Amino acid sequence: MDLRILRDTIYLYWIGRTIKHFKSRGGKVVVITGSYGKTSVRELLSDLLRQKYQILSTSRNYNTAVGIAKTLRWEMTDRVEILILEVGAYRVGEISQFCKPLKPDIGVITGIARQHLSRFGSWEKLKSAKTEISRYVNKAKGILIANGSDTTVRELISEASWYQGDNREEINKNGAKTIAKAVGMNPTEIHEAEKYFRPVPSRFEITNDRYGMKVIDDSYNSNDKSFVDALGYLGRLKKCMRILVTPGLVELGSESDKIHTQLGEKIIGNADIVILVGRNERTKYLAKGIDGKVKIYWIDKTLDFMELVNKLELTKEPIVLLENDVPENY
Repeated sequence: MDLRILRDTIYLYWIGRTIKHFKSRGGKVVVITGSYGKTSVRELLSDLLRQKYQILSTSRNYNTAVGIAKTLRWEMTDRVEILILEVGAYRVGEISQFCKPLKPDIGVITGIARQHLSRFGSWEKLKSAKTEISRYVNKAKGILIANGSDTTVRELISEASWYQGDNREEINKNGAKTIAKAVGMNPTEIHEAEKYFRPVPSRFEITNDRYGMKVIDDSYNSNDKSFVDALGYLGRLKKCMRILVTPGLVELGSESDKIHTQLGEKIIGNADIVILVGRNERTKYLAKGIDGKVKIYWIDKTLDFMELVNKLELTKEPIVLLENDVPENY
């Protein structure tokens, strides 16, 4: 047996015992999964629920068996009423494996995109894996909540409590509010709690001071759908010099060249300047899609964009979209 699988099996056994005790005293479990939006929805939901309940939520990227076990081991108390768990997956069957010990009362699918495609092996396998929670929740007669603005989710899920919106921020906030209602908050409580929403760092976070200029920081864990969504937002900011900084997307397997070419085509009309990070197959095919229709600059490291932008003679105030960040040795 693979050592990682053996390790996770041990952790999941311990997690199952902890969850059994938690639920025996009336605790509710919310499990959030999907290709994107998991962390944003988790953080926004925490902001809402903590106004009424004692909650415990996984933090940062603690969405593995090890991360969940650490959260329960060091932070669980007898006062906790609601457990909010973000769950990631890189292979078929992994989410089902999580669901057995976690026993979610509410399962959430935040979106499905071609992320980590090389690990799953195919788009069909990825879609099957990301919808495993729906099959578990339906069988357990729990509540399934899903992002109705995601066309792939709509195609794969026949019945759910849907949430949607016109942009990423609205979609994620509506997701959090839909879950809060399912947990037990009434509309008035949810409305009052909305003022406690906080921005989620590096997930479409608009900042004016972190980089010395106005930046839309979307550098954490991008995918093809969020890339296009972010480009659409950038494209509407026509009063500014619209600058895209990106190293492209990783783990797309055999579809990488095609996806990057398509993303390059989407950049046209939505950015005035493109700064590509690194010279590799990802950026090569982005440039191919752009086809000379947008000015391109090349840098070695993502943060080099600050020096480059400051040197450019721009006719309008710049706004920079940081779309994904990739380690230099990836």
